[in-house]
Amino acid sequence: TAALAPGLNDPAETGHAAETIASALAAGDLSALVLLQADPLATHPDRGGWLAALERAGLVIAFADFLDEGLAEHADVVFPAEVYAEKEGTVTHPDGRLQRVRQAVKRPGEVRPQALVLAELAARIEGCRNELISTTMVTAAITEAVGIYAGLTLAEIGGRGVRWQDRNPDALPDSGLEPVVPGTPPRRPEGLALGTVRSLWTGRETRHAPALRFLAPHQRAELSVADGERLGVRSGDEVEVGINGTRVRATVALRSGLRPGAVFLIEGTDEHNANVLTNGSPRVVEVRKL
Repeated sequence: TAALAPGLNDPAETGHAAETIASALAAGDLSALVLLQADPLATHPDRGGWLAALERAGLVIAFADFLDEGLAEHADVVFPAEVYAEKEGTVTHPDGRLQRVRQAVKRPGEVRPQALVLAELAARIEGCRNELISTTMVTAAITEAVGIYAGLTLAEIGGRGVRWQDRNPDALPDSGLEPVVPGTPPRRPEGLALGTVRSLWTGRETRHAPALRFLAPHQRAELSVADGERLGVRSGDEVEVGINGTRVRATVALRSGLRPGAVFLIEGTDEHNANVLTNGSPRVVEVRKL
């Protein structure tokens, strides 16, 4: 896999995935945590595990545009971070299209671009000099290092964007990996499997902008029509969804397109957040009508 672009090769050393950082902090294997526009108490599975991790961490450094619950309580140092309208750079969409991200609002004070914060942090950790001092230089470094972007310039991306497949469809190297044969799916558990969904309107923007506050969703439990009939609930009913004594309250929404056997909650709600029930592994929950 040596020919693959940066980020696609297997790492030389095994580090911690996002879901194992909390347990490593709680166990004392990690002592410091850097959060870049993240509040794990609001967005990550296993809220209880993250709460224990943040309380155990020796140092928590955060870069944030708003001081939310987890950061206000647990961050030792908070640096201001740019908001979306202050960002500049590029974004690659799932279909391979690269698009310019243009800065619409000037960054106040000493707020720095996120890419440059990460570049300087990486250089300090590696003990080398940081050569990237602008977002344009970051873009140039990416196009030089990643084969599918070779030779691409901001001028070529322009206002309409460009798909890397259309420029050079053969640029992606052969990974050399053997095809994976799908295994036998696990046996379906008894009860309702817990799933979570994201909402566009959960997050810092609706939480802190009075004009958008009405868009912030309350917790909703989406069920199939068959499961609704079996449980004796209809759309609009209040239920509790729980496991091992931990429960969240939600309003039922029956969906004709859902298959029986699962209930879906919204991630990141201000109250009754689904992440108090999730832990990164499949879970079976109980739904009880109130």
